Amino acid sequence: MATEIPCRFFSSPHDYGEILSCQESLRDSVIAKKSEGEVLFLEHFPVYTSGLRGKTEQFIRPIGDIPVYNVRRGGELTFHNPGQLVIYPVIDFRHFGFRSVKEFVFFFAGSIVEVLRDFCGVRKAGWRDDPAGIWVDDRKIGFTGLHFRKFVPVHGFSVNISNDLAPFENIIPCGIAGCRITSVKNETGRIFNVNDVAKKISEIINLNRRNDVSDS
Repeated sequence: MATEIPCRFFSSPHDYGEILSCQESLRDSVIAKKSEGEVLFLEHFPVYTSGLRGKTEQFIRPIGDIPVYNVRRGGELTFHNPGQLVIYPVIDFRHFGFRSVKEFVFFFAGSIVEVLRDFCGVRKAGWRDDPAGIWVDDRKIGFTGLHFRKFVPVHGFSVNISNDLAPFENIIPCGIAGCRITSVKNETGRIFNVNDVAKKISEIINLNRRNDVSDS
């Protein structure tokens, strides 16, 4: 069982479709045991994505020329743009000692929450099962939606760091009417470098994994 989870960082925003193809190719390699996979940390150019439960009526205002992708992942409608950190853990979760999808999701969500609280200063950040996501009181700051095949996911998590939140007003985020969206910037008044937050999350992911394995 491996304990060090490989991570890859992208220094500039990337096209959603390009990264989706990258994830699919990487998953094929992991399933074929040609790669142990890696966790991708990046930002996207502006894009709306709609999951398996997304509906067209969740668009409530014109979105201009922002592209929309209908994708096979859990969840409904959301938005990505620069200043939001996206995390795609394209790994075979069994290879790293996770026993279930639930354990895998809770582990990554918990590591993100830890960084939001201790590094970013969003003290009230916390994971909720229903509706799923990372919340600060009644405000949503982090999102999740994955698709698994043979124990390897694509898609993943996103966290609002310093991004423009106005495009969320064009939709019903995650299918939750009246859902309030927030960011680290809105909660703390501070602007964090997205890559700094990404590297801190990767450190905590591997620190927590080593601790979990040593305690088991």
